[in-house]
Amino acid sequence: MLSKKSLQQQFASEYKTYYQVPLFVNEGFSRHVCPLCGKGYWSLTEQPDCGDSAHRPYAFFRQKPRTETYAGFWKKFEDFWKKNGHAIVPRYPVVSRWRDDLPFTIASIVDFQRLEQGKVVFEYPANPLLVPQMCLRFPDIANIGVTGRHFSCFMMAGQHAFGAPKTGYWKDECLQYNYDFLTGVLGVPKADLIYGEDLWNMPDFSAFGPSVESFAHGLELVNSVFMQYRANAAGGFEELDTKVIDVGWGFERLLWYYNGTPTAYDAVFAKPLAFLKHQSGLHVDQDLLDRYAKISSGLDVESVVNLKQEKQKIAEQLGLSMAQLEKTIAPMQAMYAVADHSRSLLFALSDGALPSNAAGGYNLRVLLRRALSFLNEYKFNVELEQIMQLHAEDLKPLFPELHENLTDVFEVVAVEKRKYVQSMQKATTLAGQVVAEQKPITTQKLMMLYESHGITPELLEKASHQALEIPTDFYQKLTERHVMGKSTSAEDSAEPAAKKKIELPRDLPSTKLLYYDDAQLKQTHATILHVDREHGVVVTDQTVFYPEGGGQCADHGMMEGIEVPDVQKQGGIVLHFVADSSAFQVGQKVLLQLDWERRESISRHHTATHVMIATARNVLGGHAWQHGSHKDEDEAHVDITHYEKPSATVIAELEKAANKIIQEARGVQVVWMDRGSAEQKYGFRLYQGGGAIGKTIRVVIIDDYDAEACGGIHRTRTNQIGLLKITGVEQIQDSVIRVRYKAGSKALEHVQKQEQLLQEACAALSVSPDQLTSAVKRLFDEWKTAKKESEKAQEILAENFAHKLVEDAQARKAGQINKEVPYTSMKLLEAVATHISQKMDCVLWTQEGLYVAATTDASLQDAKELLKAAGAKGGGTKRFARGKKE
Repeated sequence: MLSKKSLQQQFASEYKTYYQVPLFVNEGFSRHVCPLCGKGYWSLTEQPDCGDSAHRPYAFFRQKPRTETYAGFWKKFEDFWKKNGHAIVPRYPVVSRWRDDLPFTIASIVDFQRLEQGKVVFEYPANPLLVPQMCLRFPDIANIGVTGRHFSCFMMAGQHAFGAPKTGYWKDECLQYNYDFLTGVLGVPKADLIYGEDLWNMPDFSAFGPSVESFAHGLELVNSVFMQYRANAAGGFEELDTKVIDVGWGFERLLWYYNGTPTAYDAVFAKPLAFLKHQSGLHVDQDLLDRYAKISSGLDVESVVNLKQEKQKIAEQLGLSMAQLEKTIAPMQAMYAVADHSRSLLFALSDGALPSNAAGGYNLRVLLRRALSFLNEYKFNVELEQIMQLHAEDLKPLFPELHENLTDVFEVVAVEKRKYVQSMQKATTLAGQVVAEQKPITTQKLMMLYESHGITPELLEKASHQALEIPTDFYQKLTERHVMGKSTSAEDSAEPAAKKKIELPRDLPSTKLLYYDDAQLKQTHATILHVDREHGVVVTDQTVFYPEGGGQCADHGMMEGIEVPDVQKQGGIVLHFVADSSAFQVGQKVLLQLDWERRESISRHHTATHVMIATARNVLGGHAWQHGSHKDEDEAHVDITHYEKPSATVIAELEKAANKIIQEARGVQVVWMDRGSAEQKYGFRLYQGGGAIGKTIRVVIIDDYDAEACGGIHRTRTNQIGLLKITGVEQIQDSVIRVRYKAGSKALEHVQKQEQLLQEACAALSVSPDQLTSAVKRLFDEWKTAKKESEKAQEILAENFAHKLVEDAQARKAGQINKEVPYTSMKLLEAVATHISQKMDCVLWTQEGLYVAATTDASLQDAKELLKAAGAKGGGTKRFARGKKE
């Protein structure tokens, strides 16, 4: 069985095969073994360690740091790779629409990975290439602002080559480029370079290979991965079909090294930090910050068992008390975190992601609320949107789309801020109660408090007015719970397995699919290959029936005059569920006849769905993406990501805009395209229902309006949809709305029914349609007045009835009243009991078994006990209790 340790040992023992390259020999580098961790490394002279920051502090800080900007240094970086034959391709979105298993792009190589039948394959626009890929990762949130080097959003400048030796290049050329850049552009002295041997692998060893880490002055500048092998069935490994150079240059670290600032944040976020300091009036003790930066370089919050003790050690090294450390360093750490979180949110929201309480959106909400908490706690006098705008302006030379999307981004942030404010008062009260309990705060409890009530570790610290023993792995475990929860509906480009798993003969061939040519194939003949009488299933060699998939319901119809009420697909085989399977035999020729009216209605609804998705993007904003859909005969719906339920005005605008596209009779074309060509031409908006599942994809194109990868049935022009009527819009979960609609004759039927209801309402009120609104308002006002008068009358009746019961009891010299009363309302029952309790104790009940007990101020009786003694189950106070007969 393969393991990382065994492979590391094997690769190290054969280092000439896996690590040695001409560069090392030509430049005079020799191999040594680290006495601290045992890893091999290459350097000009033997070193006390392998150069990792785990072994040595950073030593690249400049007394007078440079002030190169992010965009300016990218130009230097880009120019080097252009001169060395690499195509520079635009960044991909930070939301990985092409990968159904990942909510966010976590590495540059993810850009070029596609999934086909569970296997990773590669799709790349050039070879070799460089991509300025922005990535999102969330496990290190607790480190951000503390260590000086951790980010939730960072550029992995991806240097990639594919297919060596036939195409691209391999190890020798890769490390030569590495050396030339590090010494020639970054300015690392040759004697300061250390190349460490390592290994990178997928968890299941479906891909792995040797890697070489490049260090200088304690900082890892880049990791060059040579993806070369995969595990085989024999327990060993074999060459991949496509070898891949996977070099992820940590651009933030390169700029940090180049500028030599105390932290990476000072190099990357210079303008936003300057603005934060100015607005907040924060005075920074630069000497103290410089000393802290050197110490914090080796800190990793997630690996620290006791963060309080670790902070204490740092304070002692700086000659400060814990209180002084928190006062001087904590505000700066908060600023760093705000700068990081705001940039992450800018990229994510600009690329169409939304904060929510599920999946990847959960992690965005964690960042947003953490940033808002820091702004409030330290009274920085800055709006989050101001910092985001500064990021957008700073990055405009690289990523102009950030600035272009600011309006949409700010709308989302404004909604999230309102939600945050609404939840904070309750969260603060609960945080105080948790602290007052003085019980250990486990990671599990803290996650429950955050997920249920929005209580962050920082809020608990503030509520307690002291440092708490908060688990250091909180954010890591929290984000791990949600990062893989990418929520997708049935993909329009995929075909799910049958609802009922049916055992089929292994030698059954795939069904020939004829259902796309609806002009000639309303019916056809087929030959039966298999009959499953237990499940009522018939398999034929070919079919015109569309099986359920991609949110589209199955075709119905007849097979030799016998009803086919459901059709599913299992693998490549179409299953026809028939009303009576006893009539069929293997080898029999049968006539397949579609319910054509149903097919046409479903195809209208499916085409309408594409119109609705594109229209929602235009009306609601670029963040509107399909989250799920269902296309049936009578009605369809599409679930769309949106931060709030739209108003009636916006819904009307959406309906009007969709009908305009329909009336324009735009052509609807279906084209089979190479996946890479389709992505280059139409972008990742193709993947509304999920990532592509094959090298060739079926693209449905609405002229000059929309293009989506889709396997469903469609009309040939938009006007064939007919009238589109939105029948309802609801918020089905946080940041997801469901738009329901009818098309064609179904829409007309709906409108006619609504018209009939309108006429009936007008007739009942004896008004014309244009007078209905005022008539209903007048009727409602009259109802409210009558209701108030009724309640007042009932109160008088209750008081009079109570007075009569008390008089009767006093006449009988009874100490309390126990009586069934002729009421069905608990409210009236309580009113009678309340009046009686001004004079004496009582237990009252109704024929339906509702019970009330009440006592006077001076009574020695307990109302709850009176209720219990009467045989009722309930609760209340000493003075008043209510319940039901047991």
